Amino acid sequence: MVVTIHQPEHFPYEGFFQKMEASELFIILDNVNYRKNYFQNRNKLLNKNGVEEWFTVQVEKGATSKHIKDVKVVDGPWRKKIVKKLKQNLGVDLTHIYEYDNLIDINVQSIEHCREQLDINTPMMYASKLNVGGTKSELLANLVKQMNGTTYISGPSGKDYLDLNYFKDIEVKYFEPKVDNYYSTLYNIHKK
Repeated sequence: MVVTIHQPEHFPYEGFFQKMEASELFIILDNVNYRKNYFQNRNKLLNKNGVEEWFTVQVEKGATSKHIKDVKVVDGPWRKKIVKKLKQNLGVDLTHIYEYDNLIDINVQSIEHCREQLDINTPMMYASKLNVGGTKSELLANLVKQMNGTTYISGPSGKDYLDLNYFKDIEVKYFEPKVDNYYSTLYNIHKK
């Protein structure tokens, strides 16, 4: 079985979905720490005027001390602002995606929206549900082994950090995305 693993980003870029489509099982790495100023709670699009804009989900203070699956979002006007920005620039109403109180739920809904639009049906599961131990490369290898994976598809940056000693009897492939830009897939699906 070909397995790939990725943190649940907010409306990820196209390479995320290309890697998903190249695998037989996609594991959402939700049991690692949230990273501030990364793509876990935000992404970019080009607005109608051709200017880059971030759209950001506001998360609770102290989120960096929690696993992604445990991060809450804050109350406030950010939900209406994000929905309005996406409606104005992409012509799509995504109010339902921003109705959740946990970042993981919002992100998985954003991933599901794009999967549906791209007709990608790769099965997905949460790393946190697999009760596998380890950190970094060991955790990734243990997740693949738990699912009887024979091949692990890593992103290109895996060449810089993967400790292949943990991947005995597992073939590791480095996926090279073919994208025109690194904006959110949402932008690329709905741009006019």
